[in-house]
Amino acid sequence: MLINLFLIPFVIILGLLFANNDNKVNRRLYIIICTAVFLFVAAMRSPEYMTNTYGIDSSSYKYMFESTFDMGWDEFFATAYMRYFGGGSDEAEVGYIALNKVIGLFTHDFAFFSLLADLLFFVPFGIILYRYSTNIYGLIFAFVYYISLIQVYLIGGGRQMFAVGLDMMALLAVIDRKKIRAIIFFLLGLTIHASSFLFLAPLLMVWHEIKAKTLKTMHLICFIVFPIVLMMPNQIITFMGEAAGSEKYAEYGRHAVQGGANMFLFLMELLSLFCLIVIKKKNMLQNKSMAIFYVMLPFLTLFTPLIRSNGTMIRIVLYYSIFMTLLVPYGIDCLFKKDNQFGYIVAIGALSLLASIVGGMTYYFYWQI
Repeated sequence: MLINLFLIPFVIILGLLFANNDNKVNRRLYIIICTAVFLFVAAMRSPEYMTNTYGIDSSSYKYMFESTFDMGWDEFFATAYMRYFGGGSDEAEVGYIALNKVIGLFTHDFAFFSLLADLLFFVPFGIILYRYSTNIYGLIFAFVYYISLIQVYLIGGGRQMFAVGLDMMALLAVIDRKKIRAIIFFLLGLTIHASSFLFLAPLLMVWHEIKAKTLKTMHLICFIVFPIVLMMPNQIITFMGEAAGSEKYAEYGRHAVQGGANMFLFLMELLSLFCLIVIKKKNMLQNKSMAIFYVMLPFLTLFTPLIRSNGTMIRIVLYYSIFMTLLVPYGIDCLFKKDNQFGYIVAIGALSLLASIVGGMTYYFYWQI
């Protein structure tokens, strides 16, 4: 079935019902209900179908989970040593293996494993939305955005989404000035997926409270260099892969430019440009919380053109694009002020229409295939 044809109307209709009495309690309930549905959908998918249809590594993750049943802890520690000290494969991220082993102590059911593991993403995602959303319409946009642009990567079961979740926890710790906690969450994210290193710069910028003027300047500069990144994505990807010691990602840059995900590329840059135009320095001074999330926009603008080389580079952008769930609604508030409901209706309608035109994701539960 086309799962988006159910999920998008569901979040819109439910949101409109809660909008009749928009308060903190109802926003929390709305977030809990929607994220619980997303969690169920992500965990109960058919790994085989996702792999065969979308080329996502769902089946590989299922096999990895099952292979840890017979892995002893001595073998695990040997793998960890080889990964970080013995020049082992950069595919063997020991944090993800440990996650598989720990949950595997309680269940051998991959769907139940996914249900528990996916909480690493949905719990911090829900907390951030609850803390920093200001109205139900903004949450409706956030969830339609998630369904249209993010969901397929979580449903794929990718360990990178768990790393994104841990990085969101690190960001919350930085905001709360909990330095040790932030370091722990960030390092855990690195052990799940090495690309989590891309989130270090935003974390440091948030910790040091970079000024709004500096952020706006950085954002503008990233748009100026956008054509350069768009013209030479392979060279940049190769350099990043070699610098990070990831031969897999360096190899992406050595192949011919493949294109792909052009709609995602265009939409991300368009939304980033919208935020550059409508969110002023004075707005960030008035709302320091949004200044925190604005840190993500220069990186989003800079790295999104890499998608032109290979559609899989969307994974790099996920660390930043997830925060558009808050930044775009804030931009709408800045643009329309008290009459923001019209802006939300236009944004939600446009994104829903785009998702329908592009085509929703075909979905099967694991018991169907």
